[in-house]
Amino acid sequence: MKKKLYTKNEIILCTYAALYGEDDFGGLEKIESLENRSTKSIKMKIQNIVAILDEEGIERYSKVSPLSGRPTGQKGRRTNWNWVEPLTTDAKNKLLIICQNILAAN
Repeated sequence: MKKKLYTKNEIILCTYAALYGEDDFGGLEKIESLENRSTKSIKMKIQNIVAILDEEGIERYSKVSPLSGRPTGQKGRRTNWNWVEPLTTDAKNKLLIICQNILAAN
């Protein structure tokens, strides 16, 4: 079975959740509704993004634990970093508006 890749919209929402938590835009169910993905998969994607943010020294305000998928001491994969990295420079309010617009369109 081929792995279903995350869409850019899912990555944007997961990045917000990794940085600030998912409550501001209505919770993980909102991300699930985009592509009918499991809560477990979404939680792991958020943890993967958290691991990258922590490795890069990017300040975040969520309490999510990192999950790099690599042994301790090794850097994690940079999957979707090309989408995540630019979002880390946006103000929280701007990123939240982007998330709300994604959800309103679906």
